[in-house]
Amino acid sequence: MSLLQTDRRRQAGVGLLEVLIALLIIAIGALGYAGLQLTALRNSGDAADRAHAAMIAQDAIERIKSNPAMSDYYADPDNWPASANGSAGSPEDWKVCRDAVCTAEEMADWDIKQLVWAASTSLLGGRVMATDCDFGSLGCVVVSWDEQAPALCLSDDGINTADDSQCLVMEIQR
Repeated sequence: MSLLQTDRRRQAGVGLLEVLIALLIIAIGALGYAGLQLTALRNSGDAADRAHAAMIAQDAIERIKSNPAMSDYYADPDNWPASANGSAGSPEDWKVCRDAVCTAEEMADWDIKQLVWAASTSLLGGRVMATDCDFGSLGCVVVSWDEQAPALCLSDDGINTADDSQCLVMEIQR
């Protein structure tokens, strides 16, 4: 047997082994890429929820600031219902203060209904409320989603910053 034939026998199957190792490396890379895509998708959804919540909270602050006589009414969590949807999908008196002159209290009630409706329709399980912050002299506008109660976003220690918290809290000078 010649030296050339011996080398060929030792090399038999080596090309196939190299191909299998290359496929394994490519498969591991593809799985890593898929994991990155899933993480990016999840984080972009969370960013969209936070952006919507920030717009709703800013709208609430502007409404509260434009009706200063009713700041205590806005700050009472009992005045913020979980839902403001009527039979047509929007609040029953959706246009009342747009079509007529309202008192400050009627305007505050109308504002709250519009904000609650906006939170519940633009965020999955979205809720909004304004309240006095337990940890300072400021008021807080709290927007939550994924069925988290807004009251769980605040504590005596401050704002809930846990990883699983689905809240946005903006402070407002009262």
